Amino acid sequence: MPGLQAFAKDVWIADGPNVRDFGVMFTTRMEVVKLSDGSLWVNSPVAVPFDTLQRMNQLGPVRYLVAATPRHVWRLEAWHTLFPEAELWAPRSTPFTLKKGHLPLTGILGDRPPQCWADNLDQLAFKGNPLIEEILFFQRESRTVILDDLIQIHPIVKGKPFRNALFKLAGVASPDGGVAHDIKMTFTNRKLARRSLERLLSWDFDRLIIAHGPCIEKDAKPFMREAFRWLERGAR
Repeated sequence: MPGLQAFAKDVWIADGPNVRDFGVMFTTRMEVVKLSDGSLWVNSPVAVPFDTLQRMNQLGPVRYLVAATPRHVWRLEAWHTLFPEAELWAPRSTPFTLKKGHLPLTGILGDRPPQCWADNLDQLAFKGNPLIEEILFFQRESRTVILDDLIQIHPIVKGKPFRNALFKLAGVASPDGGVAHDIKMTFTNRKLARRSLERLLSWDFDRLIIAHGPCIEKDAKPFMREAFRWLERGAR
């Protein structure tokens, strides 16, 4: 498992162990952003080696621990033990929220960033889905969008025919990937979702970090527009 990897200026990623969700194994990834005050903002924290934690402590104090999707809230618990002084932030609770124990949340993530990181990160709640309202972030300086589950790109793995077929049927297999068909079907308010997409595409981004699949280091906006083209169909 590789350690902390530089993705852009003041932005790092680190891959964690695979986890099982709905009976399927998924890769995991967290994102670390150094804010202008020198502190660290960590999204969807994962289990990492000790030397990665040491590297992070060298970069700055961990001040914010964030779960951008209801499916990642459970990850905050272990990191709250490691960094008890860090603030915990999560999206609104839904029937799909995975949570362990009592988490002393500082606040609920929404359509606007809290003042504590607004100078560095913009954010939006991708609305229209009653089950999964994911929060997307935009690190302005590096023109990077951070996204967890909405878009996935799963590689075809030799010797794993059932897994490969499953991801192909879901519409998230490599090389194109995209939004899984089951997630598309749970967007019951397409008009609201299109407003979120419009705001997302208004950001001046070029890079994209995703939790499940290869990240995109160039020309991410055309990729994003294509991944959400299904949402624009029937809009007129």
